[in-house]
Amino acid sequence: MSFEKRSLKIPSSQPGWNLDAWQYLPAAEGAAKPTPIIVMAHGFAADKTMGLGRYAEVFVAAGYACLVFDYRRWGASDGTPRQVLVVKDQLEDYRTVIKYARQQPEFDPQRLVLWGSSLSGAHAITLSAESAVNAVAALAQCPYTGTSAPLPLCLASLKVAASVVFDIMKQTLGLAPVYIPVVSEPGTVGALTTEGTRAGMLAICSDPRYSFVSASSLLQVPSYQPRAKAGQITCPLLIVLPIRDNLLPCGHFDMYFGASHHTESITAQLEFLKKHVPV
Repeated sequence: MSFEKRSLKIPSSQPGWNLDAWQYLPAAEGAAKPTPIIVMAHGFAADKTMGLGRYAEVFVAAGYACLVFDYRRWGASDGTPRQVLVVKDQLEDYRTVIKYARQQPEFDPQRLVLWGSSLSGAHAITLSAESAVNAVAALAQCPYTGTSAPLPLCLASLKVAASVVFDIMKQTLGLAPVYIPVVSEPGTVGALTTEGTRAGMLAICSDPRYSFVSASSLLQVPSYQPRAKAGQITCPLLIVLPIRDNLLPCGHFDMYFGASHHTESITAQLEFLKKHVPV
């Protein structure tokens, strides 16, 4: 199915900061009116250029509209300091785009679907439990659910810890953050250093502008517990998990386009949508 894609600027809850988004609409001929809408964003230290457009193209070919956006401080969206992860703000950005979507006449406000992968999969789980969001369904691909592998006790980990402390001090004083690589080889300084993670991330993004994250962003993850919301979820939720996950060893990046298990993942997602949110 052919589709229309255009770029949007959606005002965030922070005055003066806009969220950069891509809107995908099925071709006018034969498309459902109004169209069910899927709201999408990326995971830890990632932005929409890292393969999300390909997911949106698959979904729009199946008859769904998509809004793909970057969080504040990331990608093409506004916000400073750059490359700083704040879970609370990312959840609020999802809510902002959801509200925007429901105000557009081309989208069906009663058939709004949440989609996320990795850390944004955590956001999809969390938001699917919110009655105010009122999602009709949610999809979470290889999501973070609140459990992480323990950090190894080594010199690199001590250097990361020192970077976190230094970053907190600098940002408290209004200075530029201390950055560390998003992905790095085991035993080196980085946010994600388990075996295979660097190769997996580079497979979906090789742009060096988006390869660093503020060190204190790491403190946002341990306290974030999406699984705590599980009992409050009332809409259908699909969680697509690798049998083994190199972020918790092997499999986390195997579901993205071009990887070994992408076909199984996207097929399951399309079947889920067809069942619970038919066009």
